[in-house]
Amino acid sequence: MSLFYKLGGLTIKTDDFFDDFAKHHLSSYQIDETPNVDVCYHIHTNCKHIMPPEGTLIAEVNSRQWFLTPEGGYAFVDYIRTITDDILNLVVCSPDFKHIEAWFCPSEVMSLSPDRRPYYMIHEVLRYALLPAGGTIIHASSLAYNGQGLLFSAPSGTGKSTHTRLWTEFAPGTKIVNDDMPIVRIHDAVPYLYGAPWSGKSSIHENITVPLSAIIFIERATCCELLPMDKTEAVWQLFEAIRKPVIPALAEKNLDVIGRIVETLPIYRLRCDISETAVKTSMQALR
Repeated sequence: MSLFYKLGGLTIKTDDFFDDFAKHHLSSYQIDETPNVDVCYHIHTNCKHIMPPEGTLIAEVNSRQWFLTPEGGYAFVDYIRTITDDILNLVVCSPDFKHIEAWFCPSEVMSLSPDRRPYYMIHEVLRYALLPAGGTIIHASSLAYNGQGLLFSAPSGTGKSTHTRLWTEFAPGTKIVNDDMPIVRIHDAVPYLYGAPWSGKSSIHENITVPLSAIIFIERATCCELLPMDKTEAVWQLFEAIRKPVIPALAEKNLDVIGRIVETLPIYRLRCDISETAVKTSMQALR
């Protein structure tokens, strides 16, 4: 059975290997069957003795090895040597990430119950599929207010989620789009903010799409002020907020998307406390 979802403006077709938790979070993004698909994701579970992919090893980070396939696409395999020398997961992708096939070892090998790897692997490969379409996933908390989107980023523990909660308290009508990993995509020269089901520990997200008005990097302070950020610093801040691909070709696309975001959107630094004044100050970023 195939399922269809709309994520970041892309239509995803996938096999149904999701538990109730995953289906619950994906449900609001599900659409009717359609022949117009951007990404096909095929899943194989309970696979024993997964074989390494054909191709050339081009990168190894932690327990993951990346390969360039003979077709010009990519593949990666995951190991945890303390558990087994066998491959735990294998993912093979076409050069444009429109066709993705994943194999997962039996869940009992990793003592996973329930096994949510198919659900989280969609998030993993969506990061790469978005890049050719001018999109990315940013570590941030995001909101929609009066038909406009704002994205607040900062290192974990700084208070970005606290700030968006303040909006829901002091700016009636505010909706949190995604509290941890929203999608940003520039489509027809317009930047958009998209909800997505992967939203960290809070699991707060909605299937909302709005034009994105600004990106704001939060710093703790005793007073509140919103300061424009110069483009060089904005590039570096975004570079830290977006997971960096290890493959050179994907890293280049990632930098291109970051550059387009900086050229298209105003980016600010918000120095703030936890108060209604902080909301009023950041509200100045709305167009």
